[in-house]
Amino acid sequence: MRIQWQKRVLHFRRPATTSRGALTERVTFIIEARTEDGCGYGECCTMPGLLPQPTEAELNHWCRETEKAGGMPSAPSIPSPIRFGLECALAAAARPGRPRWDSPFSRGEMGIAIHHLIWMSDTDSMLAAMYDGIQRGFTCLKLKVGALAFERELQLLRAAHDAFPQAELRVDANGAFSPADARRKLEALAAAGVSSIEQPLSPGQWEQLRGLCLRSPLPIALDEELISAHGDAERLLDTIMPQALVIKPSLHGGLAAAEELAHLAEQRGIRWWLNSALESHIGLTALAEWCGLRAPATLHGLGTGRLFTDDFPGKVQLCGTALFYR
Repeated sequence: MRIQWQKRVLHFRRPATTSRGALTERVTFIIEARTEDGCGYGECCTMPGLLPQPTEAELNHWCRETEKAGGMPSAPSIPSPIRFGLECALAAAARPGRPRWDSPFSRGEMGIAIHHLIWMSDTDSMLAAMYDGIQRGFTCLKLKVGALAFERELQLLRAAHDAFPQAELRVDANGAFSPADARRKLEALAAAGVSSIEQPLSPGQWEQLRGLCLRSPLPIALDEELISAHGDAERLLDTIMPQALVIKPSLHGGLAAAEELAHLAEQRGIRWWLNSALESHIGLTALAEWCGLRAPATLHGLGTGRLFTDDFPGKVQLCGTALFYR
């Protein structure tokens, strides 16, 4: 077995703006696994401000450890982005020339429905993006909140709900609310027609988040909170008792940890869906293949493969409002 990696810098077609700032380029590491069966690729990337970017020394170390182990090492200390990249590369190398997992999706028999993401911008541009999504048939719109003045965001959401009352409106606060004003903001968002919110408080405030989940007028989904949950996920879910989970394997411990989170959520009656974390086509393909195996009928937050001007060729493409495997 031979494991290698290469660094790539990808460039966004337009700035990707969140409450943590705007991104114009994306650093990613592509992991190649060569075995007796064949060759496969995985992607190792992270989000600025959430997890440290893997270092060259870390990548070299865990590639060598994987070679020595002849497969995925059992060490829990592998950084989440590296673990995800190695898992995907090894799974692809085990089935060269074929999808990592066989499913109706990977056979091209069905698609995976996704939401329409509205990037932060001025109000007119965001409304235009919503109209575009609805005209194309999307039934779920997702908006980032927390970067603009809250009243402006509420006006936008009210306008969206009035114009598209049939659409599900998901918002993602990226932890931008404070415990002091979160309840008031959740009530205002619910009145504006919002269907659910991701991560209203910054991670680590378990008791405050538990109180919000118990009294919130709209469902709360955990996202960044899951980054440090590996090995402690059961206690986290039983303490906070959220209504939903947004699972991102590259941030939340890889595919094995994603499976554990999904299983724990299902045991507790908690909804879950998968979100991409601005991966290239290489990571997106792996995520879509896993969703096709694990939860093909769920509406996921996967990318469309149209983020970057210089992306890799991809096997997953958006047709209408769903991703299909070519």
